[in-house]
Amino acid sequence: MIAQIKLCNGIILQGGLETDNYESIISKYCYDNDIPILGICAGQNNIARALGGTTYKIHNPDKHDKSFDEYVHNIKIDKNSKFYNIVETTEIMVNSRHKRTIKDCPSLDKVAFCEDGYPDVIESKNKNNKREINLNNIEKKIKQYNKWLKKTEQEDQIKIFHNFLQM
Repeated sequence: MIAQIKLCNGIILQGGLETDNYESIISKYCYDNDIPILGICAGQNNIARALGGTTYKIHNPDKHDKSFDEYVHNIKIDKNSKFYNIVETTEIMVNSRHKRTIKDCPSLDKVAFCEDGYPDVIESKNKNNKREINLNNIEKKIKQYNKWLKKTEQEDQIKIFHNFLQM
């Protein structure tokens, strides 16, 4: 598996209800070897756990377990974060399917939060490059969700992936 990772310029760990141990191996290897990694939803949680962090079940899962066609919420972004430098705004809209969230992670900073206080974006504080940004609920397919999103919100999503692809 490591030989295959070495062939990649970056790794995206997707979201979903199930996770596998190999995602932790990939996360740790990428982090230690400065390979860009983008974690979406459960992928972000896997990265945090691989780097010594912990997660927990959220207290209000019903609020966050909404279908994609009916719920979107804001996240507030720390202006001093690498993530802010990418999206260039203090708020963006994301979809929410939270079941778990990050409690702590010594190697990562929590830099964007939903209204309930759960972290939606974490990033590396020990890396000097912007490549170690890990995202939670940025899992929408832009075309599928255009009906709710303002043009600027679509642009925010595009900036995130464009930045990752440019690394």
